[in-house]
Amino acid sequence: MAADIMRLTYKRGDSVKFVSHLDFVKVFERAIRRARIEVAFSCGFNPRMQLVFGNPLPVGLTSDCELLDITFARPYEPSEIIDLLNSTLPGEITVLSAKPLIKPYDSILCSVSFAEYTARIGSISPEDEDSLNSAFYSCKELMTMKRSKSGEKLVDIKPMIKSFLVKDGALYITVATGMGGNLRPELAFSAVCEKAGVSADLISIHKNNMY
Repeated sequence: MAADIMRLTYKRGDSVKFVSHLDFVKVFERAIRRARIEVAFSCGFNPRMQLVFGNPLPVGLTSDCELLDITFARPYEPSEIIDLLNSTLPGEITVLSAKPLIKPYDSILCSVSFAEYTARIGSISPEDEDSLNSAFYSCKELMTMKRSKSGEKLVDIKPMIKSFLVKDGALYITVATGMGGNLRPELAFSAVCEKAGVSADLISIHKNNMY
């Protein structure tokens, strides 16, 4: 179905995980221009492409489920947009799907509540893995310092963690994202490590899915 507003799902691979969000926006803008896609622009003295990205992916992470809303100047077929963008985007940035949107529709931040991550852990023993799992599921609260626009404050992040499992040298975790709050997996892991008295670090983090 042709549409003039679409929500794209795209992946970010290992070679672009250290690109900042602002630079990443520029990558998409250049790809759109090279593909000669007719996008809508904002009004005013400094018109900008009408692109709405989801929460910025932290530098150093990879993902299979980043979201982007694009408003076009004319209707396109989803398959056409996927092909055009993938022909001009760098190889490790790939548009996986394009979904037509009909007004009124929920913003990206209102459409997702949780994000699933998988992360590799540095050196860790089976005993420490058991300690981390036990510490998370036995604690009633998980207090840690969390940064916000108003500064740092001590908060209980346990309600923001939907699932937590450390197994075979990897962390599998689902945390809050979107309008209901946003928790980074490394912060959650660090808080559980402190609770369990375990010293361990995440050496790679990948976002698998959002829902």
